[in-house]
This record gives sequence, C-alpha cells and structure tokens, in this order.
Amino acid sequence: MADTIKRVRKTLDKQREEKPVLKELLDSFGPLWLARAEEQERLKEEFAPKGLALPKWDENRSSSGVSLLSDAELSWMWPHVVACFESYLPLFAEQERLLPGKAAVEAFFAEERDTGFTQDFLRAVIDADTERLSTLSRLEGLDAASLVLASEFSLSTVLRALTDNLVAQDDGETSHWPLWTQGYCPVCGRLPVMDWLGKGYEDKNNPYLTAGGGRKFLHCGLCGADWRFRRAICPACGSEKKGCMETFYASTNQAEHVSFCSECKKYCVGLDMRNISPVPDLDVMAFCMLPLDMLAAEKELVPMCRTSWNQF
Repeated sequence: MADTIKRVRKTLDKQREEKPVLKELLDSFGPLWLARAEEQERLKEEFAPKGLALPKWDENRSSSGVSLLSDAELSWMWPHVVACFESYLPLFAEQERLLPGKAAVEAFFAEERDTGFTQDFLRAVIDADTERLSTLSRLEGLDAASLVLASEFSLSTVLRALTDNLVAQDDGETSHWPLWTQGYCPVCGRLPVMDWLGKGYEDKNNPYLTAGGGRKFLHCGLCGADWRFRRAICPACGSEKKGCMETFYASTNQAEHVSFCSECKKYCVGLDMRNISPVPDLDVMAFCMLPLDMLAAEKELVPMCRTSWNQF
C-alpha cells in the first residue's frame, strides 16, 4: 500500500478515536479521501512515463510571485479530471447528501467539451472564481456547491499527482520552491487551507524562525503543495505589522490552533507537528479542525481558503 494511502487511513483511524463527535462526518468523507489517495498514486505512475508534468520551475518568475499554473495550459487535464470524477461516482451515490443533484453533475462531466471551455472552467476552479462558477451552475441547471465539490475534488487529484512527481525530483537538499516568499501556493496560487510547524534548527539569520519556534509551512488544500513562510507575516494580506498575526488554541489539544491576522481578519487552522509522529495526512487534519473553524466564525474571522466545511 502506497505511503499516501497508509497515511490517510491511519489519520482517519486516529481522528475517529480522538474526536468521536466527528465520526459520522469522517465516515462520510473518509472513503472519498482514501479513493483520492488511490487515484493520486495511479496518476503519478501514469503521468511520469508520458512526460505529463507541471511547467518547469522558473526562478525569475517565482521571485516575481508568479505561480506555476498562473498562465498554464490546463485543458489537457480535463480527460483525467473526468476519469477521476467517474471513479468517485459510486462513493457519491452512497453519500447522496454530499452531492445534491448528482445526476445533473454527472451529465455535466459526461458532455463533450471543447478545449476553450475546459481551459476556462479549470481556470475558474483553480482560481476559486465563485462568481463564474455560480453563473455556470445556473446556466447548466446545477447545484453550485455540488459542482464546486465535484470539480475541486477531481481536479485536486490530478494536481496532487503532478505536484508529487515534481517534488520527487528534488534532491532533498534545497527548498522545493526556491525564492518563493508569497502567502499563496507556488503551484496553483491558492491561499493555504492550513499552516503547520516543523522542527527548527539553529540559524540566527533564518527568516523562517522565531525565538523558540519551528519552521512554519503553509499547505495548499487543492494541489497539496507545502511551502515555507515567515511566521510574522499574514499570508492573505501580506501585512508585516508587528503582532498582526495572532493565535488561539484548541482547548483539548494545544497542538491545534488558529492563526489569524488582526488587520484583514482572515485565518487558517494550523497544527504544531514538532512532537507528532507519524506525520498525519494534512487534508484530513484540516477537516478535523472543524471545531476551530466554528470558533473562528464566532469571532467573525474569515477563512483564507474557503472549503465545503468551513463556511457558516
């Protein structure tokens, strides 16, 4: 069993045990996460020998804050997105409440589409262009939330396989994303769904460390990329005002927290992984911090990255 699948399964089992209040939700979403992990591994093996890959990393573009997919050709991904969606259909059928209007969404993905449409549609999904996606849903007679969930989940499978293959080429001695200093994803441009702290090291000149802390990373919920980021800066608005980034913690687990900006009032959930072993699946963990999302909503904070579960 591939490492990704094992990690998802172990994280689900542990979270069911630690957070029984979420068991019903985990039982609904869990099979989808496992299926995505399986499809992700399949696509990694399919893409590599065919030369299907993300655009090459360009340090000049990255230093200017241009993500890999900002102006990339996306339409070639469409058949793979459709195949992923079709593989998830039996699971959506078992959990009908996750995908209202499933038949209409199924018909949408089954219809022949030209490259112009698929390019524009996948760009709207990546950019989380809610206005365009809502308009399309209305024109196609679809439930907007169902279209977003199905398209994001299917596209994310493709993007994660591509991202994994790119990261696997790294020699392990340098950052996967050299010169990247932005709060949005170096691959797809999304704001992070969560942050996490890794173990630090002694380096007084390292801008990613603060006294007594570890390295901060941001995690993309769409393509799965992780990148280092300075702890004192807001990923959403870029504010460097001293003390703008604040934190509050889960009452039952101090490793789980919310990082929010006092300037723009945006937040993301986070996890201190310096003492956590084995490494959990970050997307499952982001979901399992739903109680913190609810608390953030009570404080009138807005998620940096909207998901199907953090909008109240």
